[in-house]
Amino acid sequence: MRMRKCKIRTVVFFQTFACFFGSLMAAEKTVSFREQIAPLLLQQCQTCHGPSQQKGGYRLDTFEFLSRKDEDGETALVPGDPDKSDLYKLLVCSDSDERMPKKADPMGKAETELVRRWILEGAAFDGGDKKAALVEIVPPKMHSNAPEVYALPLPVTALAFSPDGSELVAGGLRELTVWSVPDGRLLRRITNVAPRTFGLVFSGDGQVLAVASGAPGEYGEVRLFDYRSGEMRAQLLGSIDAVLDAKISPDGRWLVTGGADHSVLIFDFSTGALVRRLAVHSDAVTAVAISPDSTLMASVSLDRAAKVFDLGSGKLVATYRDHQNPLYAVAFTPSGREVMSGGRDKVLHQWSIADGKKVREMPVEGDVLKMLVSGEQLFFAGSGRKLVRANIADLRQGSVFDGFNDWVYSVAIHGPTSKVAAGGYDGKVTVWDVSEGKKVGQFSASPGWKGETGAFSKK
Repeated sequence: MRMRKCKIRTVVFFQTFACFFGSLMAAEKTVSFREQIAPLLLQQCQTCHGPSQQKGGYRLDTFEFLSRKDEDGETALVPGDPDKSDLYKLLVCSDSDERMPKKADPMGKAETELVRRWILEGAAFDGGDKKAALVEIVPPKMHSNAPEVYALPLPVTALAFSPDGSELVAGGLRELTVWSVPDGRLLRRITNVAPRTFGLVFSGDGQVLAVASGAPGEYGEVRLFDYRSGEMRAQLLGSIDAVLDAKISPDGRWLVTGGADHSVLIFDFSTGALVRRLAVHSDAVTAVAISPDSTLMASVSLDRAAKVFDLGSGKLVATYRDHQNPLYAVAFTPSGREVMSGGRDKVLHQWSIADGKKVREMPVEGDVLKMLVSGEQLFFAGSGRKLVRANIADLRQGSVFDGFNDWVYSVAIHGPTSKVAAGGYDGKVTVWDVSEGKKVGQFSASPGWKGETGAFSKK
């Protein structure tokens, strides 16, 4: 009888243990390449084993490259066998000269175990397109909160007026700040943004704000935010470097971006789908523009070239190569038949799309970092510490708006209210009434910095 009870208890014990062990195994989900492995590779391996360089013959910026065999038929990844996979072996190697990542702290035990488990489970790919860059398949980052009070003023690298002109949006540190134009009050803060914002553009109805941003040298993003609620609607792009500019076509059909990864991207704005990737520059694409009739786009780059493309087909229409230095700014004339470009030359060039030849030029003071067109007027600014207005018809200088303490990085225009705003390295934003030629006010766009977030200073 005692033997029978013992057997029963033993059976019950093993059944309970089996159920408990089974639940633990079920709770430990299969490792996801998209959500867990790809972010590790981007953070630890992208710099030395990406598109620009492949140290040791390894390229890991797409799953296709990660799993591709070399000339000897060898691969860094052997599904099911971590001990035969260089991807894993080089992470746990005891020899500091061989271990990856080189010249950096070893990857943590939890992270290397994650890689080992993923390979042991078969190295499954759950990212869709194996040829897609890893940065394009990983889930959107949840960014850290912005500081409640800024310890130092942050350079203002992006500005945009709300469609009605009553508010001004500025790029901040991991956030966008929204300010009242009449009195310079901080109205609200939009969070979950990359560390630095370089381009801001509103949809035609003013409900969506497209944000070009990133951490230079690390990653870039293009995100769409609901302007009123501040909620992120979508991330259209993840990139291996910062996205430096974004424009929406006047007809609302296209969103065009330029990035430090040398690419120009064309999106269908209504669906968010990437329509075309143009790898036509040999260096960072610093600015893009769209023609008034929404048929053409222009781009400029640190490679000194300015180019025009057909938006529908992506076909190259014109190239302008008369600049001798890197370019930072571009705009179409109101007719859409000519383009204006500028940069480190300290000379604005106006040139014809039809033949790619210069029409006229205008010497300016300092590097041209930002350029916008409003009606028949061109506004530009940069290292000259001034915002200048010029007539497009003859490219002659008009009004000069000064009072800056440092380089001007961003400019925004609201034609209906005749307002223009500019932000600079010193973290201040200045607003003018163009029709009257007077300064409306100035404020610090760094919340809490020396208490300068109240009413406009008229100085």
